Amino acid sequence: MNAQSKPLQTPFRLITSPPPGEFANCEASFNMALDEALAKSVMEGNAPPAIRFYSWRAPAVTLGCFQKKLDGINLGFLRSSGLPSVFRPTGGRAILHGEELTYSVSSAYTGVFHKKNLFECYMLISRAIESALRSLGLPVVMKSGREKTGGKSAHCFQSVSYAEISLNGRKLVGSAQKRWTGGFLQQGSIPYRIDAALQRKVFTGFDPDSIACIEECAPEAGKKKALFRQFLAEGFERELQAPLLPEGPAPRELEAARALLPKYAPLRI
Repeated sequence: MNAQSKPLQTPFRLITSPPPGEFANCEASFNMALDEALAKSVMEGNAPPAIRFYSWRAPAVTLGCFQKKLDGINLGFLRSSGLPSVFRPTGGRAILHGEELTYSVSSAYTGVFHKKNLFECYMLISRAIESALRSLGLPVVMKSGREKTGGKSAHCFQSVSYAEISLNGRKLVGSAQKRWTGGFLQQGSIPYRIDAALQRKVFTGFDPDSIACIEECAPEAGKKKALFRQFLAEGFERELQAPLLPEGPAPRELEAARALLPKYAPLRI
């Protein structure tokens, strides 16, 4: 090892979306339950920290765990369409998930996250994502201030906050974090493509000019999903100063996720 190089930290597991038919086929409820199960497993010392990349079986809405007011969300459309709406373990505002890469980071306050507050954890994770997007050729910008914009919109992507990433003045990555005494979970959405018509049906007053997506800004990059996942994994390895080891959730984590399904059952709106 070079005398000037930093020692590697504890490896992170890299858990990716499974083949169709496994993990409940990435249903909205199971996506949220598995993220919480992974975070709890890590905090209890039963498993190494984890980064998860996943997708969605079908469009779904997630709401921040503290999002009580649903003003700005078309509840009538959600009822009539059957579009599932579930709460997230993390905070923030509502997101309509679709064709995207969703990530989660589950870690104790150890290694590079030792003694780091919410903003510092956000910044470290955002640097990894920024690096991956720049590797795709996107001139993204990461916000360095703590102020928020977007007023009282219920839509996550219509406000830009500290350490969040935008492209050409429009938000590209939406993230939220949940912190416990023993560790944290951060979840984030990186859209490949925006279904503007569906967004308008779900959110009243939806502003398409506030949201960016990879495919619109770089059509060729939008077709390179496997390459983007590779860039993202490499970005996390650099920022975490730790290797990412591909593996699946432990059986006990899958069992814990199934037990959490009622907590994340689709809302009866």
